[in-house]
Amino acid sequence: MIETHSAPYVRTIEIDMPNSFGFSLLQATKFVQCVKVFHSKIQVRNSEILANGRNILELLMLGVSWESKLKIDVIGSDALKTVESIEHFFNQET
Repeated sequence: MIETHSAPYVRTIEIDMPNSFGFSLLQATKFVQCVKVFHSKIQVRNSEILANGRNILELLMLGVSWESKLKIDVIGSDALKTVESIEHFFNQET
């Protein structure tokens, strides 16, 4: 589900973690590699814990397990393309 906020370059998506290992080191590394080509700011939230989506260590500290609900905020001029790439990433992980 993609939400559009009042700012033209903000997108929010909610993802149920499809990988049975959650954000393992390998998955966090792949996620960071997936988003590093974009310029948008990426914030990943698991419950009340917030992480920079470009930082492997912060993603691991989220403690994401299988079927955890993640909220991902993408802010920037290429937000839509970034969100599409993130959704594709998680759809591949199923």
